Amino acid sequence: MVWFTKREIAYYIILRHVFRDGTFNLGEAITVLSLFGSKRTARKVIKLLLSRGLIEKVGDLVYRIKDLEPALANNLRNYIIQRMYRRLRSVGLDVSLKDEIIKPKVVIRNCNDNLKTVLSSLDKVVEFECL
Repeated sequence: MVWFTKREIAYYIILRHVFRDGTFNLGEAITVLSLFGSKRTARKVIKLLLSRGLIEKVGDLVYRIKDLEPALANNLRNYIIQRMYRRLRSVGLDVSLKDEIIKPKVVIRNCNDNLKTVLSSLDKVVEFECL
């Protein structure tokens, strides 16, 4: 997993404040971001923001800023699942991972009500199944 760089986050915040939740075209974004770096760098960072899920393409050269939390959750989902899997296994629970195409699933055998309650609060981040 590759973390966001400071430049990517800074450019994301700048774009978020300038364009808010509206759409913008590539030229407008490069004009704004060229105040902080070269046009070439701005174009590259926009491509990175697109590939990492912080902005989305809505048309030909037209983009929209996405919320930061879902993008972070998507990028960190596998890390969270792996940590949960290792921790539950280390405390002696019978745990396995199902590799689903879209979202991996944690399968826990013999889970108690307390664990079900905690896991239900994480259902938007981690998909789980108690058997």
